[in-house]
Amino acid sequence: MAEYGRAHDEIRALGASVSALSVDAAARSEALRAQLGLPFPILGDSTRRVVREWDLYNPKEMGGIAVPAVFVIGPDRRVRYCSIDSTAKRVDTSGVLSFLRGAERAPARSTVRPGLPEFARALANAIRRGLRTPHE
Repeated sequence: MAEYGRAHDEIRALGASVSALSVDAAARSEALRAQLGLPFPILGDSTRRVVREWDLYNPKEMGGIAVPAVFVIGPDRRVRYCSIDSTAKRVDTSGVLSFLRGAERAPARSTVRPGLPEFARALANAIRRGLRTPHE
């Protein structure tokens, strides 16, 4: 999500906008948005209705969350591109930017390899905030 925040100006220049969807409570989503400095909204789906209807619901993780996914929806409200991803393999921001620029091929998924800084940040967050499970 942070990558989309960093690419926000370029995405807007290509005539697109970004929104995220979270099953977390609104206050928690807003805290994340502020922490990451995201210039786009995080929409709430705490009832998990949308993620279920779009077949993005993962009931096995953390009490039920959405799987990572990217949708490019055209001005006509039709889905032009969709990538239902996993934690380990997903389409990256550069691929979506290429698609928005008119690339002939849809972006491919790549393996996510978190480094030491990401591990340290996750560990610090777990210590600071504790390990929590969202409730339905």
